[in-house]
Amino acid sequence: MHIENKADRLKAILQGYRQVAIAFSGGIDSSLLLKCALDTLGAGNVLVLFGKSELLKASEIERAEQWLNKHGYTKGIELELVSLQPLSWKEFVNNPEDRCYLCKLRIYTLFRERMEKRGFSILMDGTNIDDLKGNRAGLRAIHELGVKMPLMEVGFDKAEIRRYSQQLGLAEWSLPSSSCLATRIPTGTKITSELLQKIKLCEEGVERFGFAGCRVRLDNNRENAVCVEIRGEDFEALLNSSVRLALLRFFQNSGFRKVFLDLEGRS
Repeated sequence: MHIENKADRLKAILQGYRQVAIAFSGGIDSSLLLKCALDTLGAGNVLVLFGKSELLKASEIERAEQWLNKHGYTKGIELELVSLQPLSWKEFVNNPEDRCYLCKLRIYTLFRERMEKRGFSILMDGTNIDDLKGNRAGLRAIHELGVKMPLMEVGFDKAEIRRYSQQLGLAEWSLPSSSCLATRIPTGTKITSELLQKIKLCEEGVERFGFAGCRVRLDNNRENAVCVEIRGEDFEALLNSSVRLALLRFFQNSGFRKVFLDLEGRS
């Protein structure tokens, strides 16, 4: 099915709901969903919910907070901030294998409470068909809470979301996929504010070397080692020995003795 046909189906689904609340992250998927909802239903029929916490980088928070103004939606709608305190959630801090499920269940339950107070009954998010691949524990929470996934329903994959977002003029169309900072911490390792801050500073540092969208994952077995993920198109930059050595010194100054590179590359 062509993108235009999927876009028409998406609009029809949104029209059928009439009023929707959207779990918004500021990333490419939820940005496309929000854009389509606003243009289809009008600002007064869309509630935008954003969970703000220390699991996000400052740049991600700023992008979400500025999204409406940046895209010309200055009247009749506001971004509703939901303050989250995940480090007070014992089951999350312990970092079990189903951490993503437990976290998503908490967040979307809070979103449902907030939206119901505002008179909204439909919550949706930007899950797409590529999210069905692999083990996505958060999907269990989405199903349990009855959250709608219209991008998945019409069959949008990530590549199509990027193309359609570019057609609509969304600045986020080329953004690398993102996830919360806790995903960089190995299962079973207790999640602390100090670890989150260290990961955040490392990724911001790597980005200053020109590697936008990088991820820095703590090693499963050694506390003084990290694995760095960069985009495929950025590998060539590491052939420059001065860049590679400067990056290595940066990590050594950050307290890491071993720095590994994921050769698969980020999309």
